[in-house]
Amino acid sequence: MRLYLVRHGEPLSAAVDPERGLSERGRNDTERVAAFLKGRAVEVEAVWESGKKRATQTAGIMAGAVTSKAGIIRQAGMSPMDPVDPIIRELACLEGDYMLVGHLPFLASLASRLILGAEDPPVTAFRPAALVCLETGSNGRWAVAWMVHPGLFR
Repeated sequence: MRLYLVRHGEPLSAAVDPERGLSERGRNDTERVAAFLKGRAVEVEAVWESGKKRATQTAGIMAGAVTSKAGIIRQAGMSPMDPVDPIIRELACLEGDYMLVGHLPFLASLASRLILGAEDPPVTAFRPAALVCLETGSNGRWAVAWMVHPGLFR
């Protein structure tokens, strides 16, 4: 199983957009990472997103770069401060690969929990629009397979 963990792109300030949708830079950065994915034939069962505007917009861009059987799904339990255990339990019952588009500290806690068994310390820095690919081996342990962030493409 592979998990593609994507932090949303840079948002607008709350003063400009109370819902904090993506800034121009956030859209551009997300499009750079999506372009990298597009030529790599990534297939997922679904793209889960938190329901917050910046994650919804990021998921829309990323979903255009992958093949997704179920498309984009608003998934409860992926807000910034949500506990990771419910998502880990749900993922344990699934087969196939998934993309999760969300926020810090949730994504960092999820990655650390899967890899280390504890939410701290963080195993990777999630810059805005960064993507971390985790995979399980035959032993059932999670590891970072690879990571990209928009700074690599500027």
